Parts: sequence; structure tokens; C-alpha cells
Amino acid sequence: MTNLRQISRLLLISIAAASLSAFTGCSDKNTELASLGETGENPGTGGSGGTGGGGGGGTVVACPTGTTEVTLGSGKACQISGTITQDLTLTADNTYLLSGKVTVGQETQADGTGGTRVQLTVKPGTTIAGLDANSFLVVARGSKINANGNVGQPIIFTSSADILRGFNANANALSESYTSEWGGIVLNGLATINGCASGICEATGEGDSGLYGGIDDDDSSGVMRYVQVRYAGNPITDDDELNGIAFEGVGRGTVIDYVHVHNGADDGVEFFGGTVNVKHLIVTGADDDSVDWTKGWRGKAQYVLVMQNDNQSASDQGIEADNNGDNNDALPYAQPTLANFTMIAGPTRGDIGMLLREGTGAKIYNTVVTGFHDVCLDLDQAATYARRDGADGIVIQSTLLSCDKTFATDAEDGDLEAWFLGQANNTAETSTLSGFINGTAENGVTATDVHALDTWFDTTDFIGAVKSNSATDNWTLGWSYAINPNPTCPDGTTSNGAGGCILQGVYTGNVHLAAGLDYFLRGKVVIGDDLGGDASSPIAGREAGNLTIDAGVTLAGEDPLSFLVISRGSKIFSNGTKDAPVTMTATNDATRNLDTDTSLWGGLVINGRATINGCGVGICEATGEGDSGLYGGNDDDDDSGQLFYTVVKYAGNPITDDDELNGIAFEGVGRGTEVDYVQVHNGADDGVEFFGGTVRLKHLVITGADDDSIDWTKGWRGAIQHAVVVQNDNQSATDQGIEADNNGDDNDATPFAQPLLSNITMVAGATRGDIGMLLREGTGARIVNVVTSGFHDTCLDLDQAATYARRDGADGITITSTYLDCTTTFASDAEDGDLAAWFNGQANNGTGATTLVAPTGGSHAYINGATENGVTFTNPQTLDAWFDTTTHIGAVDAEANNWLEGWTVWVNE
Repeated sequence: MTNLRQISRLLLISIAAASLSAFTGCSDKNTELASLGETGENPGTGGSGGTGGGGGGGTVVACPTGTTEVTLGSGKACQISGTITQDLTLTADNTYLLSGKVTVGQETQADGTGGTRVQLTVKPGTTIAGLDANSFLVVARGSKINANGNVGQPIIFTSSADILRGFNANANALSESYTSEWGGIVLNGLATINGCASGICEATGEGDSGLYGGIDDDDSSGVMRYVQVRYAGNPITDDDELNGIAFEGVGRGTVIDYVHVHNGADDGVEFFGGTVNVKHLIVTGADDDSVDWTKGWRGKAQYVLVMQNDNQSASDQGIEADNNGDNNDALPYAQPTLANFTMIAGPTRGDIGMLLREGTGAKIYNTVVTGFHDVCLDLDQAATYARRDGADGIVIQSTLLSCDKTFATDAEDGDLEAWFLGQANNTAETSTLSGFINGTAENGVTATDVHALDTWFDTTDFIGAVKSNSATDNWTLGWSYAINPNPTCPDGTTSNGAGGCILQGVYTGNVHLAAGLDYFLRGKVVIGDDLGGDASSPIAGREAGNLTIDAGVTLAGEDPLSFLVISRGSKIFSNGTKDAPVTMTATNDATRNLDTDTSLWGGLVINGRATINGCGVGICEATGEGDSGLYGGNDDDDDSGQLFYTVVKYAGNPITDDDELNGIAFEGVGRGTEVDYVQVHNGADDGVEFFGGTVRLKHLVITGADDDSIDWTKGWRGAIQHAVVVQNDNQSATDQGIEADNNGDDNDATPFAQPLLSNITMVAGATRGDIGMLLREGTGARIVNVVTSGFHDTCLDLDQAATYARRDGADGITITSTYLDCTTTFASDAEDGDLAAWFNGQANNGTGATTLVAPTGGSHAYINGATENGVTFTNPQTLDAWFDTTTHIGAVDAEANNWLEGWTVWVNE
């Protein structure tokens, strides 16, 4: 039933159109980002027609035969009504107004005979508006639409209400409430459908849209390319609905490519049988299901982006898929093949990511589903499970699900989770999307080569709809509606008037640093109030903060006293990608010297609530150096967020010998925090320092640290795998590769420091670098698969009796599959008397000349040569299942596997 809100809206639209009210135009350019990380106008989303009229449809240039000139707002338009019985061309010189049901052609019979076949041609940049919710466009069986826009001049189907509202330079698709302002588009084709007992199957379309279905699966209903469809659809009743676009029995000869359906009601797009294929489809703000199929659709779809809108109160499924609701076993079976979908629920709207039911089949590859509030995946009805378990039924591969509840748990769904996880490359894990752009988690999933399955599909090496924010990868740029809006400075920050935002002081709540602007730290910037060390009982009256940083963003500290602190109970989400890492640096980054500059800003401090040592009783907490706040607590699984593909340059501030800011300080950070692909370059004091806690890191690069590259104290019990340390002769205070303490004040403080390390390569500078690994002050460690080269004092040193006691205890220090190459291999203090024998007595250790090589075109050698690859490795999973299985020592076994390429600085030069 049409509700009061819809009635009121329709009345207002009709009054507005009839009264010819003032109009400010909907043409002009849509100012979207040219690419994330850049600012400036999008290369256009086309105009709404007219030749200069700024308050309506513009001036009219000879309305084509069969249309009527009418007034629209302060301008003119060419009105179309009834049935179009002759070929008609619509140009961008005019704006066009659909009045009532407009039908292209007179429908043929189901066998293709009879009728009047007509082609509607729509030129690039043309705008066509529906007068009201009862005004819609039908392309009859046998006729065609040729709506062939281009990236700079998309064709826009919208409502008269949209035209009367006028152009909004700051439009954001996901914040708009307008919907169901006109009826939408219906394509009726001659392809086969199901649901008939015998003979040629045809059906009557909903909303009085005519007959569809036939015998020609290769039928063509024309072309829709670079087309926007805004605010369409009319849910007349629960069973009689117009959608954004309805593909009814449409054949595979039809071309659908680069189409955006925005705020459609009922569904965004619905397929009623047929075989039509779709590429580059965007559905935003559907007020029911975003992608829906029934009656035996057997088409294909690749690159589909679904984003739901909280302003659409009836937002439902990302995909709702039926074979046939009246007969689940009707033939031909629904069996579409889908690839490279990204489906994102709204913050509070969106029920099920993928609902497959009523006997449908489907082959689904390379898909991301995130944020849906009921479940990510549900299969309903026995017929659907029978299809799933049949020879050619339901396949889901290379798919990432990220919802609070991943799988439906009805009785019939008992094995759904096991079935999903049993297929190739599927995963249920936290999404790292930046907006709709893939993050590290998505790009870490192995993609299925869908081109090998069907040559209609493009070859891709990624899951999801959009791999990266580069202009090459982000196919939504330039033609879509308001999904790449110009960013603005977050609340609480100050614009510098030159495309930058200044952060200073304390921020609570959600702070989002969107790509397209630069950001500056002025003084100590703190995210969140300190919630205390007891994770189960945060300090009352205080508020956490969440800092989200988009891929490609640069965050610059203004001076050595400017630094970023993440408080206990708050989180950072640094969502870089390989192609667009997040960069934390000093101001005027482009003018800085990668060889010599250091300590230009304070760095990053993350304070967590994991356990630390050094306290006598109670929950242990400590004050961070550099006035960075309190850290430590009682939750070793504490989560301070994530750092992915993040480069920290020129950071750190050695205020005094005992009070120092580092490149990154992990202070009491828990193992719930994710750190992967992080570089700290030319940091002073240390590259990274761990103050207790349990945080674990993968793919860590420390270059040019001006003291120790990796440092720990106060009982760190985390892990590192895949780490490269390369020292820089321009850093005069360069010291250890690893400097490791349990606790300098109490070597026996508990919990003991006991990190797990694997696949690390550490290379000293030609003249700088003292000790490769210095283990002291009671630390423990389990170290495997390490290469240490060129340090000028020694490769390995153990200090203090407490450290030797730990070494010789049941679970103290072990080093295996490690190769040392220094002029002096072992320290020779009195306490080190048996160090060489102890090292050589452990499995697969060796000493001698390394054969490390630099990458092609580079001067820093860190890639294994024959010597390193000849050392017998230790499976790091014997330390902990968190580790990747590797078959080599060192960080990089071959240039072909060089994970530093493409996102780091200096080390490959």
C-alpha cells in the first residue's frame, strides 16, 4: 500500500510541475574527486539539457516530432506521453519530460512476430525526467533503447522534482532521502522465462508495464551505457511494484554497462527471467532489495557496487534471489553468474547481504559483503539446498563476508557455514574497505579467474568491485552520481584555506580523514579520552574516539612537538593500500630529503589496555614517554584498531635520553590490534618500540632508525613476521637492529617479555650500526629464520645474568635457522663465554658471508641470495598458528616475491 509519505511527496511533485515554480537547474558539473587522494572537479556528470536556462529545463531547440513543448520551472522541456510508434532521437539540446506511461513501440508477440518495432535513441548528456510516480518508460518487446552516454556526458533519467530542486554541488548519494518520485524504466524482452506450464512462456509485468518473455535468449533490447537513474520506482502494492530498472525477459544481446540506479523503490534493479548481462552497475539507496531476480534469470554480472542508505527505511537485501516463488522447480532454472560485487549495508539499515531462496542457482565469485544487520548469507527453502548440492547449482568462491552475524542459523541452514568455508578462497573476517574501495583484507583474498570460466568476464586479480582508488581502478569516477563527493574538513578541525585541515587537541567520537584533503597535526593530538586500564569497567564520563584514515591520505606533523596519540579504549583505522598507502610525515613532505631528514615531527603513539610489567600489585599501568599518556591494563586481546599499508617518515623526538618519542610507540597494545605492511623511515629515537602488551605485526620495514630499529621493554609478548631492517649511514646515532629488555628496573618483573620473531632480515649501514641483536635485562625471545648482516660491534650479544637465566630456563631464549654475518659475530664479555657454542648448538644456525642482493635498480641489499636460501628453515607455525607458513629464512626469499615493492620509500632506491 502506498503510504502517507509517498502520497504527500507525489502531491508536492505534481503541484510543483503544474505551477511551473522557479528552477535552478540540475545540469552543470558534479564535483566529484578526479581520484581519491586528489582534489578538483570530476570530469563531469553531464548536463540536464537546455542551452543556458538556469531555472528549469532550459531553452528548447525544436522539440522532436511526437513531443510537446511545455514549461518546466523557469525553463522549457519537451513532453513525451503515450506510445512512441516511430523512431525517436532525444538530444542534449533539450530536457524531456515523461508524462504517464510512455511506451517505446507496440509489443510483438512472444515469438517476435507482429507489433511495431521502434528505437528510442538518447544522445550523450541528455536528461529525461518523469513527471510523477505514475510516469515511467517502457521499452516494449521487439523495440529498443539506444541510450549510449559517455564518461563525461552520462545520460540522466530522473524526476521533475529533482529538476525543480536544482543542482547541488555538495550532493552525497548516501545522505539523500528522495525516492519514488517517478516510475522508472522497464525493458521488456523476448528471452525465455519460467513459470508457464507449456508453450512459449510470457508474463505480464508489474505496474501495468506490458508483456514480456519469448523464445530468443539472444534478443536485444538495445544499449544502456553511462546512464544514471535517480529517485525512480513505485511500490504500488506489495506484489505490484515498479523498480529503478526492471529487466523483464531481456536477452543477452542487450548491452548494459556503466549504469547507476540511485534511491530506487521498490528494488534497485530486478531481473524477471531472461539472459541479459550487466557490467559496471551501481545501486545506491535501494528502498527494498538492491539486486533482485526471479523467473529464471540466467545472465551474468561483473563489477557491481551496492551501497545502502539509512534514509531509505525499507532497505532490505543486497541480493534477493528466487528461481520462482510459485514453483521453486520451474524451468529454466535461475542460474546467473556473478563476479566482483561489493555490497555495503547502511550503518543502521540493511538486513541480509545475500539471500538465495526459492530454488535459485547462482555462481558467485570475488565478492565482498559487509555490514548487514541480520546476516551476510542466508539460503532458504529445500529446493535451494537441493540446487546447491546438485551438479550445477550454487557456487560461492573468493568471497569475504564481514557482518556481526555471518550466517543464518535456521534449522535448514545447519551446514551453511561449513559449506561456505569449504569452498575455495572464502573467508569470514573484518572488512577493511575504505568507503567502497578495497583495503588490505579484500586485496589479500585470492581471486578466482572468472575469465577462465567464461570469456565474457574480464580477467581480474582482485575480489570486490573496485580494487583501488587510482583513477584507473576506480571505474565509478566521472559519470556516477555523488558517490565520490568532495571531502570536507572533519568537525573539530580547522581549514587552512588551501585544501588542508588542522587537527589539535582531543577528539572523541568518529573522526574521518577522507582522501582528497591534506591533514596537519598541531601539537599533541589525542584521539579519545583515556578510558583507563580496566577493559570491563571504563572510566565513567569519558568518551572514546575512532580515527579513520582513508587510503592515500597524508597526515603531517608541524614540528617535533606535534604527534598523534591513540588513547586507551580508542582506535585508529589507517586503511592504506599497496597502491595508495597512508603517509604520516612532516609538513612540506615533497621538499624533504629521504637520506638525511629525521625528527621533524613527534610520531605515532598507541596506548592500549594489554598487560605490562613493572608494578607490584593491581592492574599495571605506566606513563608513556614524551607526555603521551597512560597505558597498560588487563586485556591482552585489547583492540586499538589497525594499521595497514602505512608509511611513517621523519618522526620521533629524543627529548632526553630517558624521555623519547619514537617513530611508532606501541604502549600496552593488545593482540586484537592488526598491524600489517608498515614502514617507519628515518625515525628518531627508535623505529618502533614496544612497551609491554601483546600486539603482533607482519610486513614491517624499518629504515634509517636513529637509535634502535626494533626495541622492546616492560614485558612485550607479541610477535613479528616478515620484517626488513636497513640502517642509514646518515643517521649518526644508529645503534642496534634489535634492542630487547624485559624491564630495566627489575629484570625479573612479570609478565616476562617473550616475543616470537620469524623471517627478519637486518642489515647495518656501511659505517653505522652497532649490534644486530642485543638481548638483555631479563628478556626472553623465540627467534627463527633470521638474517643479520654487517653490524660493526657484533651480530649477537646477551647481557645480564637474568637474561642468561631466562635463556637457560624451560621457556626462555631460542634462536634457530638464523644466519649471522658480522666481522665480530658474538660479544666476548665475560658473561658471553658460551654464547657462540650455545648459538651454534641450536638447529640450523650458521655464520659466514651473506649473499644478500638489492632489488633491480636499488642499492640496499636485503633480498636473499644463494647462501640464505641454502639455510634450512624452521616452520614458524611451530611457534604459533598466527604465523604464515614459510619455506625460507629472512624476510624476502626472491625478488619475484618482494613484498616491499610498490608502497615503501627509500629502501628500493
